[in-house]
Amino acid sequence: MRLTSQQVGYAGEHFVAAEIHRRGGYAVTFSGNMKGIDLLASDADHVRKVSIQVKTKRRGDWHASIRDGRERDENPDEDRFWVFVDLGDEQPTYRVAPAWWVENDIYHEHRRYLARHGGRRAVNPKSTHHRIQPSRIAEWLDCWDVIGIFPKS
Repeated sequence: MRLTSQQVGYAGEHFVAAEIHRRGGYAVTFSGNMKGIDLLASDADHVRKVSIQVKTKRRGDWHASIRDGRERDENPDEDRFWVFVDLGDEQPTYRVAPAWWVENDIYHEHRRYLARHGGRRAVNPKSTHHRIQPSRIAEWLDCWDVIGIFPKS
């Protein structure tokens, strides 16, 4: 069965929302496109609210933009997160990372790429595409607690 990229994206957003509810938080998805935010989530008391960018894939790498990258310092009070969903297995898997980390990773990885290619993109200098390989974000597998909205067990 062939799903469109839109169907894959919506599936990932709904899986993330369901997982947040399953873990004791609240989440709402958007029917439209809000730049950089695919869903909002909060703790059960609605004290801590966070925004989440969801990237979903069925195989290969996740796709982002070099515009998503910027140099950032660690932010222990981060309220923006990225969740990378892999629908390739029988059950989805999730990598949950704070936005400061993802933005910093994209920025530095793109700089390394440019350094290897003489300061220019190898194929299309105008492209802003940026791929995120699973190995780059492996450390964030199932790191749901980083969001800070779930009850302590």
